[in-house]
Amino acid sequence: MPAGLMESGRLHLTLSKASFAQFERTFLEHQRSWLRAAKAPTERLAIKRRTAEDILLGAYGRECTWKQFSRALRRTEKLGYDNVGRRAHVTCLFAMTANQFPDQADRARRKLDEAERRLLALRKDNPTRVEFLEEISRIRRMARWKAPVPRTR
Repeated sequence: MPAGLMESGRLHLTLSKASFAQFERTFLEHQRSWLRAAKAPTERLAIKRRTAEDILLGAYGRECTWKQFSRALRRTEKLGYDNVGRRAHVTCLFAMTANQFPDQADRARRKLDEAERRLLALRKDNPTRVEFLEEISRIRRMARWKAPVPRTR
């Protein structure tokens, strides 16, 4: 695991009281040094993805404006995801902002439905599948969203 990814947890703690602007700026500054230390393109992409997810988490935890949150969300979506679990995590963060950004609720619900479809494609005993399907169900209950109608072939 790249050193920068391990350090991000400590950065979250250090910046717990920082404004979102300071949080984002600090993570991007650290990302630059982590990228300089990275050897392979795949390692650099992993660092960029994790930093983007960290910034999104910081935006969520700080109840940012839609402009700030959507910028962080776009950054994560543009970089893509290492796996279905990371995609589901980002989608769940977005869905949990439905009350804060009601005009984005339909989009968040569609993204949640898409993440659920991807999770359902995993083996039934896959821990990621189990964990995130439970989380998606919890978010749907809180938002009073119905589950999508299953597709028939």
